[in-house]
Amino acid sequence: MADLDRIRAARDLLAAETPLDFDCGTLCGHRCCRDFDPGQNLGVYLVPGELALFDGTESWASWEFHSTAEYEFAPSWERYGAIPFLKCTGLCAAERDKRPLECRTYPLVPYLHEDGRLEVRYAPWAEGVCPLADRYRLEELRPSFVAAVREAWTLLMTEPDIADHLRWQSRQLRAWAELPRAD
Repeated sequence: MADLDRIRAARDLLAAETPLDFDCGTLCGHRCCRDFDPGQNLGVYLVPGELALFDGTESWASWEFHSTAEYEFAPSWERYGAIPFLKCTGLCAAERDKRPLECRTYPLVPYLHEDGRLEVRYAPWAEGVCPLADRYRLEELRPSFVAAVREAWTLLMTEPDIADHLRWQSRQLRAWAELPRAD
């Protein structure tokens, strides 16, 4: 299980950071902050240990626990049995300090090159959901936001389970990029 102080520190790096100089949710009706299409099952996974930062009274969230046997995670995560999945049921405006790590970094994800170099890039699953991924180049986002995302994941990479998952996820992203596109 990841060190809770390290998770807090990573989340704190992103507490005041936003991708743009204005509320990017105004571009899409806050799609990533609510389940606008229940059939898509939108939400975020918590990193191991992050659940301890929630008390279950968050009025803007509902919880699911996804079996590591049924969903795809790094093999090392199988020992957890289930990974918390937070789904937004409303805006967290009054409790933004409780946002999970992945909410703070969205629509960016960490990507590890085979040589171990960490890069921050758009999540492929943000395409068609997030207008930032569809309309803005990474260089057009606030540099302080991109730097904070990179710094947070660099900090979390010191946790063996998180580093293992990022290596696994990066391999998945490389395989995904190699799939033929239907244009």
